[in-house]
Amino acid sequence: MTTNAIDRLNRLVASDSRWSMAIDGNRIAYVDDTGFDKLANRQFHTMAFAGDGILIERWKNWFLAEELDFDNLPPFQRLEVNTLVTLYFSLVQKPDCNVIFNSGWWIHHGEHASFAGSGAAHAYDCYVLNGCGKKSITSAAVNDPATGGEIKFVELTTGVHNLSSDQSTLSNAIQQLNQRGFVMDTNTKVVTPIRDLQTATVEALSALQSGERSLSAPTGLPMRVWSDAQKDVFMKALKDVARQEAELQA
Repeated sequence: MTTNAIDRLNRLVASDSRWSMAIDGNRIAYVDDTGFDKLANRQFHTMAFAGDGILIERWKNWFLAEELDFDNLPPFQRLEVNTLVTLYFSLVQKPDCNVIFNSGWWIHHGEHASFAGSGAAHAYDCYVLNGCGKKSITSAAVNDPATGGEIKFVELTTGVHNLSSDQSTLSNAIQQLNQRGFVMDTNTKVVTPIRDLQTATVEALSALQSGERSLSAPTGLPMRVWSDAQKDVFMKALKDVARQEAELQA
């Protein structure tokens, strides 16, 4: 699962780095620090993602291409084991941290900051006390078992960030899950290396390897189908991104 933060006071976007998959009603398999980031960074904009890993990868690749190709848009949802899965975006403008598009459910701290994901409430509580988007993700990771790993961030004013330079793929994240991932019982919070539980997780891991299932950064909320109106608003925001970049090059 995940925690995303938009810190408008400090002009910062941040996220954790945990990718996970539900094994059964109370166990998740997860891996941290894979290099497959939940943030994507362009010249004038940063995008934060949550939801299905396959869809996130397709949209990240599209958003990070040299030119935005509006004739070949990735899908907003897909079927996984006969279940519809989707993704959510937040598109933030530099350097003022103006949120020009948001989807999904967010907790807002007035005009100062917004938080989404399974650790959103913990991040909100921390921010109220400390006023720091990075620290809010760290706090969420302590309190929410589905948030973890290195805190990824983009400072919108300075351009400083710690996003992975090689843009690791979802496939690489799955490989790392098999090699060094963990299984957590979310009821007891007991964590066990996957290598010690192969017989108990072999079916789930096989589904990952075959592409039948995907790692994800789920919000813990019910899946909502994108409406045509939402897609139109998102496309308008993305075309504004392309227009700003074209004007700079003209």
